[in-house]
Amino acid sequence: MKRIALALGLTATLIGGFTCYGQSEERTSRSSPAVGIPPQERQALMDLYEATDGNHWKNHDGWLGPAGTECNWYGVTCDPSFQGSTFVYSLNLERNGLQGNITKAFAQFDHLETLYILGNRLSGMLPLPLIQRWLSGSLQIVAEASLLTEVSEIDYEFSASALLCARRQIVFRADSRAEIFDERCRKSTPGDRATFCEAKEGHILGPEFAMLAWLLEKRGFFSLHANYEINITDSVFVSTRVTRGGKSYEVVEYAGGGPFELWEIHHAIEGVAASIEWEKTKKLSKCPRWDDSSTPPPR
Repeated sequence: MKRIALALGLTATLIGGFTCYGQSEERTSRSSPAVGIPPQERQALMDLYEATDGNHWKNHDGWLGPAGTECNWYGVTCDPSFQGSTFVYSLNLERNGLQGNITKAFAQFDHLETLYILGNRLSGMLPLPLIQRWLSGSLQIVAEASLLTEVSEIDYEFSASALLCARRQIVFRADSRAEIFDERCRKSTPGDRATFCEAKEGHILGPEFAMLAWLLEKRGFFSLHANYEINITDSVFVSTRVTRGGKSYEVVEYAGGGPFELWEIHHAIEGVAASIEWEKTKKLSKCPRWDDSSTPPPR
């Protein structure tokens, strides 16, 4: 029943607004009698409060109350296990004024099923065990991409050397900005070969960006060769440049010479771009290009 109730709450929130996830920020935790949670979970909650300036949260009702009251603290929802013990299974502190570094205390919540911390001023990454549970699907996390991955930008370019109007660049950033540049043929007359650039702007959701970043990790992008090519003429260049931890990595493929993992990455990037609702479109005389002088040396 708890999963059904949670699903209904998520649905109602999504209907109310595109960028609001989980429960609304006015919603407090479920009221329950004084039932204690494990000492390590209580300590983890207290550490979280101290590390994120809890005294200045928008709402911190009940926090740091006596043992046994934790399940009535704002944003905390508990549920008993089959063994009769009580654990924290949901934390909803979205847009609640949290600020500071992510604490390792989050890793103490072994039974957590949902974590909503979007819209705060947090830095650092969530503990890896939580991220691994999120990737496995056993934990839902709604947070900024920077709390889930060290990747800050994914820049992808596709260009067919022998074709006009066959170039595309896709740029995703961890701060949710997304851009796409497509070279188009003007075709004002049958013989017109003039081109222009169609530029679109939109937003990529934090979890979507982070999922893509982790795909890069799991497919070994950062250990691939810098160049793959087949010795033929008039084929397709695909360049993928990724910034992780402030360092730029670039893999260039020509004529499909790269491994299967690189093909999978390319199609994943294109797939995410196809799913974005682009908000602004404008015409430019020419599409921007990467600065060759900044291309990193072979690794």
